[in-house]
Amino acid sequence: MDMCIQVDVKLDNVFVNYNRHDTNGLRFSDVQLGDLGGTYPADSNWARKGTPVGAPMWSSPEVIMETPWNTATDIWSFGAVLISLIYGGNFNLFRPKTVPYEHEEYGLEVLKQQFRYFGPFPGKYEEIAGPMTVRAILYLMQEIPQSKMTPFYRTTEKEVCKKDKEFIGKIMMMDWRDRPTAGKLLEDEWFKEED
Repeated sequence: MDMCIQVDVKLDNVFVNYNRHDTNGLRFSDVQLGDLGGTYPADSNWARKGTPVGAPMWSSPEVIMETPWNTATDIWSFGAVLISLIYGGNFNLFRPKTVPYEHEEYGLEVLKQQFRYFGPFPGKYEEIAGPMTVRAILYLMQEIPQSKMTPFYRTTEKEVCKKDKEFIGKIMMMDWRDRPTAGKLLEDEWFKEED
C-alpha cells in the first residue's frame, strides 16, 4: 500500500506533544495524526466511487459531492484544521449556521460555505465532473452569486496574517487537481518561518 488517505483529518484527530524542556523556543516536540481506523488505500473502491466518508465540516468539496477523491482531500482537510487553529475557540469556517449536524442538508450547507469562501469552481472542473456534480455546481452558483461570496483572501490582517492567508490560499482550492501535494507543502517557506 503506497499511498493512503486518512479522510478524517480534523482537530479531534491531531495530537500534540509539548516540548517542555526545549531552550530554543520550540513549542512542540511532536504533532501526530490519530484515529487511522478509516484510512483507505489511494486506489480503493471507496475513493474511486466517491463514497462519502469523514465529518463533512472537515471534508473536501469532492467528498461532499460524492465524486472520486484522493490524497488531495486530506490536504483540504489540513487547510480546514489550520484555519480553525489560527482562529481558535472551536471555530470552523465551514460550520453551517442554518442546520444542525443531523440534518439531511448539512453536507450541502458545508459545501455552500466552502464555495462562499474559496469558490468558484474553475471552468475546467467540467472535465472531471459528472452531470450530477455539474448540476450541484450550477445550484451553488445560483444560491451564492459572486455578490454574496466572501473570499477568504479578503480576510483582514487583524484576523489572519498575510503569510498564513497566502499559505491557506495555496491549499484551499475547489478543484483537487490544483492543490499541492503534502511534499510540496512541506517545502513551502511557511514551514521554515520561526515567528
